[in-house]
Amino acid sequence: MQKKLIALAIATAMTVPALAFAEVNISGQANMSLNNVNDGAATNSASAWQLRSNQSRVVLKGSDDLGDGLSAMWQLDSRFNIDDGQAANGRLFDGNSFVGVKSNDLGSVMVGRIDSSLKTASRKLDIFFDVAGDFRSGSLGGVLGDGHDVRINNALAYVSPNMGGVAVSAATTFGGENPVANSSKGQLLSLAGTYTMDNIYAMLAYQSIKAGDANTGELGAGTGAIATSFNLANKDDEAKIFRLGGSYAMDAFTVNAMIEMPNVKILGIETKHTDLYIAGKFAVNSNDNVGLAYSKRGETDVAGVKQNNDASQIAVGYDHSMSKATSVYAHYTKTSANGTAADPSNLELGIKHAF
Repeated sequence: MQKKLIALAIATAMTVPALAFAEVNISGQANMSLNNVNDGAATNSASAWQLRSNQSRVVLKGSDDLGDGLSAMWQLDSRFNIDDGQAANGRLFDGNSFVGVKSNDLGSVMVGRIDSSLKTASRKLDIFFDVAGDFRSGSLGGVLGDGHDVRINNALAYVSPNMGGVAVSAATTFGGENPVANSSKGQLLSLAGTYTMDNIYAMLAYQSIKAGDANTGELGAGTGAIATSFNLANKDDEAKIFRLGGSYAMDAFTVNAMIEMPNVKILGIETKHTDLYIAGKFAVNSNDNVGLAYSKRGETDVAGVKQNNDASQIAVGYDHSMSKATSVYAHYTKTSANGTAADPSNLELGIKHAF
């Protein structure tokens, strides 16, 4: 009898939050791969097998109907590494985590840690998003983007409703999180427009990041994560990028393409290049897909002088769905660049379970 009373008390306690608060939706993915990474050195090359957690996450989200087409919404996205149990980048909620308000007629406004509008608009074009064949520069590999595909701390973001297939979005950051006398805070502006209709998707995006004075916070010169990634040394330095892309699906084929033009100004010296991304995916059947992607980073122009440092990446992959939730994949990625003697490669065998 005592055990039954205890069990009843626990069950009652667990149901109280469900009665008192709005429903919480839980989703996410467990994504692990076994990777053979080769440094691609011309002589005495080295390779090693690694376990890698590819953007594994648990996402909690919910909304509250406020009436008249208005609702409050929130999301907490916790990224973690299954191989060592650590939180990604040392953060409890490293993914998109925010609170906001949504209007059916006017769109959504959110504050928190949020992907830039440029990054969000580009996601649909990358067929190897979040794994080794990812086109973005950064920890997952890639040769494009110059680090612009960022998740913004202290962000304010807006997403419009769908207007006949057209949507616009904007994001910025409160660059000066610390009060510093006579200082200038950093600035970030990310803008994107998308068009989605039937089997066509198109996007146009622009992003600008400018450092502020040192010690002012998120975009203080050399102090914030975003500013550091661009090596912005002072408040007059700026990194910006234009990106244009699209996707077209026809029967079993999907073709994606994108062109981008990054430009960085550091201590008055301008560095720029033009990059290209082309990818295709073929659905062999309802459970199997093959994909091929080519990324080309153009030769850098520094104050009008060519650097002979263009780079490219090719990725090929096979994905098989074992069920609606579970899939396995095999990908191979190879990167090469002028001016370097190494052509690194990555063979990836993985399993992903979405929930």
